[in-house]
Amino acid sequence: MKKNLHLTATIDQPELLENMVEKLATRHNATGYDKARVPNSWLALDTSSIEAFVSGVVEFDYNDDQRIKIPFITCMLFSCTKEKDESYDLSWTASFN
Repeated sequence: MKKNLHLTATIDQPELLENMVEKLATRHNATGYDKARVPNSWLALDTSSIEAFVSGVVEFDYNDDQRIKIPFITCMLFSCTKEKDESYDLSWTASFN
């Protein structure tokens, strides 16, 4: 029998995490990547990354009558890439080991 699982993750102090990611994406130092010599079919990218420890709580329903809450601390990696004359693209990854 298949059942849907409703899972919720809540992050402690999201405003601090948001502030760090905004600083990453809005940095304004010219690294010269747009002058890099690359083959015609390639694009030169500017990149920047930040690693942050994040804590919070994961909650899910168990047996329709019990809600389980599990605290977590994990490391998340946020990376920004930027093509010439474009805005930053943000990606992130986390490991819940």
